[in-house]
Amino acid sequence: MQRVRGFLELGGDGIPRGPDVQVRRAVDGASTPAAMTPWILQAPDNTGVATTSATRRRPTAPAATRLPAWAAEIPGPSDPLPDQVQQFLDWLRIQRNRPLTTVRAYRQDLAKFVAFLRRHPLAEDFTAAVDRALLRRYQVELAEVLPNPRTRARALVALRQFLSYAYDEGWSEAELSRQVSVPRYVVGDPHPVATQTVPRLLAALPTATLRDLRDRALINLLVSTGCRIAEACALNRGDVRRDGFRVLGKGGKHRTVYLTAGAHDAVQDYLRLRGPDPAPALFISVARPDIPGGRALPHNRLTTDGARHALRALRHRFSVDPALFALIDDLRTPHAARHTAATTLLEATDGDVRLVQEVLGHATLETLRVYTEITDKRKRAAYERLGDYLEEVGTGAAG
Repeated sequence: MQRVRGFLELGGDGIPRGPDVQVRRAVDGASTPAAMTPWILQAPDNTGVATTSATRRRPTAPAATRLPAWAAEIPGPSDPLPDQVQQFLDWLRIQRNRPLTTVRAYRQDLAKFVAFLRRHPLAEDFTAAVDRALLRRYQVELAEVLPNPRTRARALVALRQFLSYAYDEGWSEAELSRQVSVPRYVVGDPHPVATQTVPRLLAALPTATLRDLRDRALINLLVSTGCRIAEACALNRGDVRRDGFRVLGKGGKHRTVYLTAGAHDAVQDYLRLRGPDPAPALFISVARPDIPGGRALPHNRLTTDGARHALRALRHRFSVDPALFALIDDLRTPHAARHTAATTLLEATDGDVRLVQEVLGHATLETLRVYTEITDKRKRAAYERLGDYLEEVGTGAAG
């Protein structure tokens, strides 16, 4: 055993915590302040000497969040799920004709519920052990795993639909979907790039390499069409046309979008430098392993995570110049480009929300109410006209 003197973070009972560590109080620790209590660490010889020193947490510090044990056991995309869950996913994909992205999201959300149930004694029937108390406990623990109420709401909607399907199939005796409460949440205001900044941002995008041209074409396409990043990454190089093309959006619905002249030129510049290759995707990964000999592989489509990483890298490059970074500061995520497209379209069409709804592929007009910047501007202009009108009426009455 090795003895190492150090200062440790203490638990609530005043005893340091740590795996495979035995601790005893130092003999000469009486003269040490309480905030820096010395301890002797006795660790096995094969663990090495502890080198990190820490102080005890202040009493008013928030307690560290402890996730439920099942949070580390959530099945992955390739892990098997219970037959009833898989049957429900097949029903979504085949009978309901849901797109693969929706089925994948439902699978990810239900995998959390599966991990939770595996921590409890289960009967042979997967849904037989589910009751009201268990659902209430799951919602409490899910709030610790998914603190964002909007993300948690999506996971609970998936669970609610699964329980409703289980009741229809006769797997459960009670209709338990009503016992799942979806949390309310406030949709935050979007933060688009200012309209006057958009032309300068697009003109400042680098064009030196294939990666630069790809990122430039992607940003131009997102700002021009208002596509979601998943919709843009799913495009093939033969899909994009100057006179408009169709994209597959949420719910398996197609819509037609159009490119501006500048966005179309940016896409063509990227494809011209890329040249012919076996990859059908419009946007490809240009990481070095994916382009051996400078040629793209047939299955190296740019993913949504890859697009977000590319934008972060571009923001990092712009950060060396404060003037340049001011242009891209509001473009924090690819979805901000969609908000920018909605804002500019509303301004260009004098607030034609019906047209913007069709371009963006929103199911209802209610979604567009978040663009308060545009509506507030129109309200201010209306009140200014009202003030001018009252002045004219008052002048005429006085005359």
